[in-house]
Amino acid sequence: MTALIRQVRPVWLQMQQLELPVPPHALRNALLALGAGLLLMAGLAAGSTFWTPTRLWWDATGASSGMTAGVQASLLAALATAVGALPVFLVERLGKRQEAAFMAFAAGVMLAAAFFALLLPSLDAGRALMAATGSGAAGAAGLTALGLALGMALMLAIDRFTPHEHAVLPPAAAGHAMPQTDEHTAGQRAWLMVLAILIHNVPEGLAVGAAYAGSALGMDGGVAVNAGAPVALAIGLQNMPEGLIVAMALRTLGQSAGRSWAVAALTGLAEPFGAIVGLAVLGSLPAFYPVGLAVAAGAMLFVVSHEIIPETHRNGFEGMASVTLMAGFIFMLLLSETLS
Repeated sequence: MTALIRQVRPVWLQMQQLELPVPPHALRNALLALGAGLLLMAGLAAGSTFWTPTRLWWDATGASSGMTAGVQASLLAALATAVGALPVFLVERLGKRQEAAFMAFAAGVMLAAAFFALLLPSLDAGRALMAATGSGAAGAAGLTALGLALGMALMLAIDRFTPHEHAVLPPAAAGHAMPQTDEHTAGQRAWLMVLAILIHNVPEGLAVGAAYAGSALGMDGGVAVNAGAPVALAIGLQNMPEGLIVAMALRTLGQSAGRSWAVAALTGLAEPFGAIVGLAVLGSLPAFYPVGLAVAAGAMLFVVSHEIIPETHRNGFEGMASVTLMAGFIFMLLLSETLS
């Protein structure tokens, strides 16, 4: 044994001195593969709530109907991204006016969902939580304001420290876009666009999870399941034009139609991931429920204000975009009242 160790040790030292070549972008590719794996796992976990044998496992873990309903709703909203991206197989590009109209309508839907399905329930839950302290409405407003600030700060931090590319109307805002000069740069822009959509979709998934968390906590006699439906529907509606525009943006950067659709569909699975995280956190911490709703609303408001509205105004269609945004807001208002 001693002789064997004496033989192995010099060989090991020689191997440590070798400088093995590392493929270019190895770290980036590894992180992308890890992210894709996490998204697929989230999609499979969400899909398992529909299958009876695995649904029994969810029930055995103590997950309530609100938990499983929230995960299912987030998966359906994610599938809307894949459905919306299907026209990429038929057309290669939308006009700038059509892009602006689609995204402005989606912005109006998201604004209405943030106000009526997240902020108002946050205030109601805050009043119920603070009633015992005697602070009532003032305390509830403070909790909601804190959540809004936290959601905005979270998205600002992600936007500041995560490089990404606007997918709708390049060239994008200063500091994000890079000029398209060659095939390598176009490939970088494609992946930066994917990162931008992931930044959008995670807080949207959190919003769906937060909306359903009230039922997971047993609040309001399960009414929160119905209250969460407008949020999930709003997210699904805005995911359809988002999926189409992202797929077509990737298509114009040289990606194939099949790959553009597949990547757009994969990014939608960030929403079940966000919903599972939101439900797991808020479902186990009732005190955080009103703040969590406001955090999700703050994140959605940031996406609308910082990303979508500037993109829809970039090419001179401000009037049309504003009218379309109001149409989306009114549509979601009527739909929310119908579903409630």
